[in-house]
Amino acid sequence: MSIGHTFRTRLAEHAQRRGDVPALVTAATSVSYGELAHRAHAWADALHARGVAPGAVVGLTVRSEVDHLVATLALFERGVAVVALASREPAAARARLARRVGVTLVVGDRADDAVEDGRWLDVAHVRAAVADGRAAAAPPAAPAIPALYLTGSGTTGEPKIVGYTQDDLAAHADCHIDFTDERVLRPAHVEYNNSKRMRLYTLWQGGTCILADGATDSLVALCVRHRATWLELSPMHGADLLAAVRSEGRLPERVKLRIGGARAPIALRRTIMAEATRRLYVSYGTTETSYVSCTDPTMHDERESVGLVGESVTALVLRADGSEAAPDEVGEIRLRAPGMATSYVGDAVATARHFREGWFVPGDLASFDRERRLIIHGRADDMMILNGINIFPVEIERVLETHPAVAAAAAFPLASPVHGQIPMAAVELREGAASSAAELLAWVRRELGVRAPRRIEVVPAMPRNAQGKILKRELAQRFARAAG
Repeated sequence: MSIGHTFRTRLAEHAQRRGDVPALVTAATSVSYGELAHRAHAWADALHARGVAPGAVVGLTVRSEVDHLVATLALFERGVAVVALASREPAAARARLARRVGVTLVVGDRADDAVEDGRWLDVAHVRAAVADGRAAAAPPAAPAIPALYLTGSGTTGEPKIVGYTQDDLAAHADCHIDFTDERVLRPAHVEYNNSKRMRLYTLWQGGTCILADGATDSLVALCVRHRATWLELSPMHGADLLAAVRSEGRLPERVKLRIGGARAPIALRRTIMAEATRRLYVSYGTTETSYVSCTDPTMHDERESVGLVGESVTALVLRADGSEAAPDEVGEIRLRAPGMATSYVGDAVATARHFREGWFVPGDLASFDRERRLIIHGRADDMMILNGINIFPVEIERVLETHPAVAAAAAFPLASPVHGQIPMAAVELREGAASSAAELLAWVRRELGVRAPRRIEVVPAMPRNAQGKILKRELAQRFARAAG
């Protein structure tokens, strides 16, 4: 483990050993490790000259991905904690997040990026100070103070917030897939949780971050142009990839594709492997632990495994009585990993629920098969009990997704005073496909019988968050209003 290092010392090492290797690449620019180390240090000095002091919390609303990452590294160097106040989020949501973590300064590229009761610094002024070259040298920061605040997916209410030190981020990077000397394309913007972490891990390891940074090229074109060796996608972006390969051809053979952040249905996996690449990996992780497990291309079957748990991660699947579940038995998973979070910021109730005796309990139902491959069965809160029968939403979703007209399915319960919970489902159809709710009900009833949903609604598009996760609670509220 790299405990005791900071990103400043790590970048200095990379600058010495691989100074000419590209660290950041966009359509417009390429920044080597030598230049990145110099630029981050110069930005740290400029921020120091403007009174940005260690221990502060700075919000970033910087749309340029290169500037966003340079600013993040510079603030790390100053001993300042960073939180992304995403430009794509409403101003009110940015302001609430800023208040929750105690932001006192926003570094942004538009005046309306400022939040109430806080200072605002134009990123252009930082660039100008760097170009001027007169900023006083900033002292280095310690690696064990807060450095980065990340938010969860925010599927209900306000998102949970975790804080990490540079030591924590180093531990995550050391446990992650090794991107050393790889060219990693993740098209989602760096403002988002997973994207920011993946960029930081890649830089810690010495790989090259390929940034879409507003480019409109297809995923295939980006991989070809920038000679990508890894492509990182959410399941939501799998459709974008398939649209591109159908008009431009398969991904280059060198490209390994990893999907994570949400469930990757077996239908999607098989279509990608048939049409885009055989080199498909599917991973599982959490904001609170980072990497947990990953498949290799041989592990994709109807169970939708998320692969073998990483060597540095401990995962248990427990029964309700706390005993360890047998192979293929579903229980609640708990996790322990280097550098994992130990609490939520300002949320004692959620902390007590999810962090127990040194373990993180995400609330996911899981099982191990006899080869110790991990299978996720959905959220424990989402499991339905119909007249005493346990029904997992994922079993309904998998059957619906075998229908040729179905692009995505989401199952969820509605409360019933008679039956306990009644399973429902929403379905999004493939472009140009047609099917009725009655046909889909018949389809799923043939497979599941009494475990089938009592009602299906075909929706134009599923409600999703920024990471592509379907917002089931929003669907459930729609159904409840319609039923009432």
